[in-house]
Amino acid sequence: MKKAILFLAFIGAISFSCSDDDDQVSTEPCTTEVVPGLEVTVKDGGVIISSGITVTATDGDYIEQLTPSDVSGIYKGADEREGDYIITVTGTGYQPYTSETITVESDECHVITEELTVNLAPM
Repeated sequence: MKKAILFLAFIGAISFSCSDDDDQVSTEPCTTEVVPGLEVTVKDGGVIISSGITVTATDGDYIEQLTPSDVSGIYKGADEREGDYIITVTGTGYQPYTSETITVESDECHVITEELTVNLAPM
């Protein structure tokens, strides 16, 4: 009888420990895509502009001039790079813009893209 009780207690302990979902590790593979840390949209009166505009991301000694990635005019950069960035935007006929600090973080695979929309003021 003692053996039966011990056996049942042992089986219960194994069942309890195997049913704990908190210890599961994700088996999702990371992709090979390159993810930008920053996406900056520059507008004038609600219209996206990219001609004659310079967008620069600075994180300490790291400086990168962002370029529009495609016809959408969205400036992308800081690819797969975490950091605390200050964004500056300049353009002919516009007042310069400087952002507050924008923090780019990452998850298990890639950076988490931070988006910023800048509405430039004409001079």
